[in-house]
Amino acid sequence: MKRAIILLMVFGLAGCGYTGLMPETYDGEAFVKNEAAINAYQEDKLLFADDIAERFPFVDSSELSGTVESSAGATMTLEPGTYKVGEDLAPGRYRGTVMENAGAIVVEDGAGIRILEISIGLETPSAQFDLKPGYTLTFKSRDGELDISQIGNDMMEASATGSIMLPAGTYTVGTHIESGKYWLATESLPIMGESGEHRIYWNVDGTYRNYGQMEALDPESSVSVQINSGDTIVSDYNIELGRQ
Repeated sequence: MKRAIILLMVFGLAGCGYTGLMPETYDGEAFVKNEAAINAYQEDKLLFADDIAERFPFVDSSELSGTVESSAGATMTLEPGTYKVGEDLAPGRYRGTVMENAGAIVVEDGAGIRILEISIGLETPSAQFDLKPGYTLTFKSRDGELDISQIGNDMMEASATGSIMLPAGTYTVGTHIESGKYWLATESLPIMGESGEHRIYWNVDGTYRNYGQMEALDPESSVSVQINSGDTIVSDYNIELGRQ
């Protein structure tokens, strides 16, 4: 009886096109460890992979380096749609806010490479980002509006606990945040270096989205990171850093 049941299971799996535990695209060759990527993470908590652009598309952009001239301006309200910088919006640094609904902000560079895709709304009500000539800003929402205002290139200030909360967006090191060594409390710190080389710091103990500042950063659950003058921080989520 037991043998009959086993045979029925085998025939059933065969009839369903069962291909075993390996995926159909597996070519049978042994997996090769990426020793450079393993060492980069073990030593510096950096992510390297051939397909990194699928998770962080901005790494393919050549238009991130440097700031854009900007000064405080009046607030505008944008309906869902796509806006061209230089035609519909003036180049500058902006703060975008959605308070009562939800939506998404997508920023692409002049080559159509996605730099940011921020879920904005009740939990992440605001973001700060540069809009350079040729960029496009797309606001997506079912029933929301985006309040957007041009802001100056001001330095972010630390809280009383010594932590710095960067809202989702882009930040130039040396202009919006000081260079140096920091503790990373949140999950990731994506960076485009001034030379065009990216660095993605990863904290396995960090929070995925941290909407409020902690009372004090815990080095045991944080990762040591180095940010250099000229780096551009690019993030779809809030980032919390603490100066070392």
